[in-house]
Amino acid sequence: MKSFKKRILAAGLALAVVASIGGATVFASIYSPQTTDPSTICGYGVTGKSDVKYNTAYAYTSYGGYADTVSVESTYIYYDNVHGIRKTETKRNGHYRSARVEFPVTAGCTSISISSNHYLSKGGQRWYAETYDNNQA
Repeated sequence: MKSFKKRILAAGLALAVVASIGGATVFASIYSPQTTDPSTICGYGVTGKSDVKYNTAYAYTSYGGYADTVSVESTYIYYDNVHGIRKTETKRNGHYRSARVEFPVTAGCTSISISSNHYLSKGGQRWYAETYDNNQA
């Protein structure tokens, strides 16, 4: 009998979680090569992108309207040729329309990759995506 009650309780909790998550969340593609699939939130387009060059990188999240929150968080991995070590740097930025992070040109370093988490929230709707780019010829 206890096992049956636990199953009912677990099923009820699972439904409550799905109900609270399901209604207002819009989910974009995960690790699309470099740019997110086109999405629309409240009638405006939203995009996320990561781009890496030989020794620099950038990422952004862009929204066509005004949102409650637009943000991007990126991790840039590069190789320090001078010291012979691999380094990692993380940056985040947020605003109401767009957010951008840049990893400026670093002398004596070679880019490896950038991975980014993009987030937007507006009027109870949420959009999330991940993008990635690497420095492969």
